[in-house]
Amino acid sequence: MFQCPICGELMEILTNYHCSQKHAMTKKQLVEQYGAPKYVSPTMSREVQNWIRESTIITRVDFDIAQAAARSQMRRG
Repeated sequence: MFQCPICGELMEILTNYHCSQKHAMTKKQLVEQYGAPKYVSPTMSREVQNWIRESTIITRVDFDIAQAAARSQMRRG
């Protein structure tokens, strides 16, 4: 992600459209006056990383409950 040197907006690439609509100048003028956009590496907090890890992994208990439910359905049928 790149960060606009004037407004700080994050985008995949600094475009003429952004420069003209937000700052009333061309991309070339913006870079000459304010410098090139800064590359920013997005990061996630430890809490978010832990939540993703915990919420997307099927635990042994999840598996056992699903298996028990399937067995009880088979017995009824």
